[in-house]
Amino acid sequence: MRKHDKTPINKVVCGVMPGDTLGEVATLLENTLKVHRSVNNAVLCTKEGVVVAAVARGGELDPRLLATVSSALVWGGTSAMHHLKSPGPSHLIHSTSIERILTVVQPHYHLIVVISRAADAGLNLESLVPAFQSLATRMELVMSSTSAFGKQTILGRIVEEIPEVTQGALLTIEGLPLGSVGFKDEVEVAALMSALFANGLTYSEVTDSITLDSAGLRLLITRVDDTRLLAVVCPGPNQDDIAQRVRLILDGTT
Repeated sequence: MRKHDKTPINKVVCGVMPGDTLGEVATLLENTLKVHRSVNNAVLCTKEGVVVAAVARGGELDPRLLATVSSALVWGGTSAMHHLKSPGPSHLIHSTSIERILTVVQPHYHLIVVISRAADAGLNLESLVPAFQSLATRMELVMSSTSAFGKQTILGRIVEEIPEVTQGALLTIEGLPLGSVGFKDEVEVAALMSALFANGLTYSEVTDSITLDSAGLRLLITRVDDTRLLAVVCPGPNQDDIAQRVRLILDGTT
């Protein structure tokens, strides 16, 4: 916060880390608001869209929505760069008429910064990227010093603990991919899974899961939280057991 800026800072933090680590991360995150007066929101999240911590100056955007959408954009941007025979993006800028949203990509985490156009006075955002990148790198280093929160993804745990599962996808409810295993066309798969879950016949805000069964195969599409879905192919004769083990892992990782 600037020296004479009395606007209160709202904080959201996740309670799954040691207090000293979480405190250090929260302090670094607050420093993003000091980079420029036009920075109104900052969110640190995992690559799968789980909020670790968030700070806001004044009015607050939903950090869960920011985290989920930005993670989907990173996934899509990385896929696009791959098709262009180029490395994945190190940062993304999403521009609207009222704000710009910068997402700094780290190995296991994303730093999302929301910048108000009304307060940026023609700011050259690219000139500030190194400052945000430095803060994001420091946060990543702090996070790496504790238990591997966020490093092992939901899909990673499922594939590791349930060897029978070789195909799965994490996606937003709107159908944007956040990660996949065993699918070549993850964008198309994510859109199809979302359409199956959010169908016009049975979908509601309290829909928990939908399963599709055929001989020797079950497709489980289940809600992870209010912004994300998980789709897992459960093969073989023990489909019920596999689906139950998937749900147990979800209960321990969300």
